[in-house]
Amino acid sequence: METTQAGTDEFQLTRDELSTLWKKVKEKKTEELSGMERFYAGITQNHDAMFAKEVDGVAHPETHDYQPGQGVNPYLHILLHGLVEAQVARKAPIEIIAFTNAMKKQGLDDHAIQHLLCAVFFPLILEGRNRGGEPDMEKYSRLLKKYKTKTPEKIHTDLNREFHQTVA
Repeated sequence: METTQAGTDEFQLTRDELSTLWKKVKEKKTEELSGMERFYAGITQNHDAMFAKEVDGVAHPETHDYQPGQGVNPYLHILLHGLVEAQVARKAPIEIIAFTNAMKKQGLDDHAIQHLLCAVFFPLILEGRNRGGEPDMEKYSRLLKKYKTKTPEKIHTDLNREFHQTVA
């Protein structure tokens, strides 16, 4: 599957699918994966230490309830990475290009930039869900435009202030 052609809905895997994919990644049996599985396998490989701790390190990962402040939900983390990586690949919203380039000029690598994009996008996902809809992509574009001139620390401070009600 081409990341440049897929929509957001096409970049969602279930917990079971991600668990199966993680097993294939650990066993290095990724040669027969589909395009979307290959896409997520790459993300998962970049997070192998997190998966080893947060999936392999719990008794029943398929049903484990990952609570805020008690580690990272690896499934959510990987799905968010997939969403923002697809946005970057599609160059949509267009503001993502300027944001990414601005962060690179500040010395951030691609992975750190993706984490910042996740930090900006996730509260919008929650807001959309709370409204019974989708993330507000116009607001996302405005935030990317606003944050491209700020440091990562300032972005996190602003996000905490702006979305305190959403994520608290």
